Amino acid sequence: MNAAIKPLVTIYNVNSYLLINSFKDVTEELSLKRPNKRTNSMMFLLLHTIDARYFLLKELGEKIKNPFGKYVDWANTIDDIKKFPKLKKVLAEWKKTDIIFQTKLSRLSQKKIDADTTMEFPGGKKTLTMIAFLAEHEAYHVGQLAFVRKFLGLKAVTF
Repeated sequence: MNAAIKPLVTIYNVNSYLLINSFKDVTEELSLKRPNKRTNSMMFLLLHTIDARYFLLKELGEKIKNPFGKYVDWANTIDDIKKFPKLKKVLAEWKKTDIIFQTKLSRLSQKKIDADTTMEFPGGKKTLTMIAFLAEHEAYHVGQLAFVRKFLGLKAVTF
């Protein structure tokens, strides 16, 4: 594994572990509850986070399609979505995609890491910058999942 990518792989591993643990004892019904009308549900946060993983996989050259794109591709906010997929299905897909994602990251060449991306991210247009920014983006949403979980009356997320 490339030394530049190793700490980011660790962050993504922790993010994934915490994301899965955020849903311990969360029912389908609880996953759709919102703290108020101006905040997101755990399901919406999960769909958004997995969508970001699919985006990154595509940017890294993986030929993959988000199976939940029909729910989020056209939505600007949670209020645009009238029907959600089943929680167990999304979590199963997360686990499957996480394996593909971790493998892809661990096999990136220096040439790919140093390559320009199609978008500008805080810090620049390099692939490494994109990967780092999206690790932070993912960690932010994992934190939101933990917050909503506590709001719903469940125990804190554990390692």
